[in-house]
Amino acid sequence: MMKKTSALLLAGLLTLGSTAGLAQTADQPDMGRLFNKVNAVAAQLQENLSGLEADIQASRDSIEKGGEVLDAMLESVKRVNASMDENSEIWTELDALLELWEQRRQETLTKSESNPAFLPIAQAWQSRLDKGRELRNQISTERANSLALMRAIESDRDIVLAYYELGQADKAIESLQKVGANLTSLNENMQAIVKTANDAQQVPIAP
Repeated sequence: MMKKTSALLLAGLLTLGSTAGLAQTADQPDMGRLFNKVNAVAAQLQENLSGLEADIQASRDSIEKGGEVLDAMLESVKRVNASMDENSEIWTELDALLELWEQRRQETLTKSESNPAFLPIAQAWQSRLDKGRELRNQISTERANSLALMRAIESDRDIVLAYYELGQADKAIESLQKVGANLTSLNENMQAIVKTANDAQQVPIAP
């Protein structure tokens, strides 16, 4: 998985200077910048998952360590959720990009009425819009999923710790592993978001 993430990051960086389209100014939305933000969130989650199972097993005989593992997992989910909030930089940038791309599509469609050579360009803008909307749907879904997971961890925290107090470490470990499995699924979905973001910035505009 790490190799896949690194490959996507490299692909994104290589296309920053070569993505076709109009030149961006500092105050304009930029797909390369959005990709880097999305990739950073996914990379942080991936890093947080490293060694998670070992941490869970190490907490077997310690309620304090169990609480620390739970808190760390909760913090990871909170970071993902906050990064995709409707007021987040990622969401704001993506909305601005979709608005800009729709504007470009409309402009080139208008030009194609008198010059058919613009039609393939308008179609390429449509392809980029479609990919951007797919990205927005994925982000919206994972925002909801991460919120549900965050609430589940908060709700079950006292139950998990109660198992430690009862000396039923196996049940506590089982509960932690279920949370870990949900985090792994979230991580896989974040990797899919990174791929879509990478695909969106590589849609060629020139025919």
